[in-house]
Amino acid sequence: MRFTEMTEQIIIKGYWWLPSSPDTAVAGILTYTPNESIVLELVGQLKSGISAMEEFINREEEGVIFGYSSDAKDISLLNCYPSGGNLNFSCRFPIQRYRCQHLIIGTHIETLDNPLFFKTQIEIPYLSLWATPNSIETTTFFNEKQIEKYCISFKPEGFHIDTVDIEEYTLSIDGAVNYKGDYFEPKIKQKTVISLTNKSDYSLRDVLGKIFLFEQFLSFAALKPVESSKIVLYDKSKYQQLENGTKHFFPIQYIRVYHGTEIKDEQNITKRWSFLFSYDTIKTEFKTILKKWYSEQADIAPIRHHLIECVSQKGTFSSVDFLVIIQAIEGFWWRFRDDDYKLENHIPSRRQTHLNTILESLINEFNGIAILKLDEINIQEIVYSRHYFSHFVPKDKKPFAKDGLELYLLTSRIRKLLICCLLNFIGFSNNQIEDIVKKSDSKFLHD
Repeated sequence: MRFTEMTEQIIIKGYWWLPSSPDTAVAGILTYTPNESIVLELVGQLKSGISAMEEFINREEEGVIFGYSSDAKDISLLNCYPSGGNLNFSCRFPIQRYRCQHLIIGTHIETLDNPLFFKTQIEIPYLSLWATPNSIETTTFFNEKQIEKYCISFKPEGFHIDTVDIEEYTLSIDGAVNYKGDYFEPKIKQKTVISLTNKSDYSLRDVLGKIFLFEQFLSFAALKPVESSKIVLYDKSKYQQLENGTKHFFPIQYIRVYHGTEIKDEQNITKRWSFLFSYDTIKTEFKTILKKWYSEQADIAPIRHHLIECVSQKGTFSSVDFLVIIQAIEGFWWRFRDDDYKLENHIPSRRQTHLNTILESLINEFNGIAILKLDEINIQEIVYSRHYFSHFVPKDKKPFAKDGLELYLLTSRIRKLLICCLLNFIGFSNNQIEDIVKKSDSKFLHD
């Protein structure tokens, strides 16, 4: 079995059992289908000492199911739920089916909380476009009249881009090269990968949390939801020691259902994705920004996730998009601005700040970013539209409420305000935000 990305289907044939009943192993096929499910179909009973009918009728969630594949790999399935299957009384064995949340190829692990891993490597679509790997060098040699030859070279260890210490973890961004040495048709592909390392062992739950935060960060930069397409773990106890004493650690692959978008058209590699900001844009502040992104308290996480969802590019538009963005702006105000505003203006904390005041204050705060033209936002139209679509009041009572194309254009303007709020949240000053906007090729900022 070769390690593949979560964008490809995986089929594993093998034997499967419960950790509590290692001697009761049954044959079955595990199928992972991107954007759909991880499904285990078993031929026989997982539990001994009871009838096939009793087990089939009383099936329940299994925290973990272990497996051993036909190519001699240990398999772990976590959070497994009964799903379909059948029991034919004329047949001597049942067919049982489970849907599973987590698939680990290469080791047996009973829970997400086992501290087993010291290093993780992650690949994310669009990461190579956001932080260019620069791992391949091309050289052209000329003679007096024409090109004599081209040379392509790369270092086996790749090209280091950046390193950030986050709490007890070290996050490293590196360029890497995948070379398939077919003599007549060599294939060379460069990419950017993320590594998370720790001196002490960490659990799968811990590292998935760290990965999720970086996915959110890149989603904001790309204005598009992104997910990891490949996650490889390393366990200090699973290695082969070479004659020179070097330890070769065996890779352990983690799979969850992938819902992202793969870059399938190779031509897109040369057409840089429209980012709000790239790594090169924030290179000097990257360490500070990423540390702040990771250090925020857990109660901020839902707000951050909501804000990112609001600024993501979508193929359709409705009044719901307008409402979501307005609610995100209000949420930002309540969490990060309202207390200071009331303190500075001697306003009782119990008094609710009006939407007019919220919009006026935030527009004034970011009005120095002239290129965004935030001063052209019509606050009255926003307030009337907010009340009209939230409370379904008669249109004649909210005469300035917008709909259709006018609402879409109004939403585009306030999305720019929300992007400013998010950039400020992760640590950018107004001058830095203006510099990002000038360098950005995002149509969200220049429409």
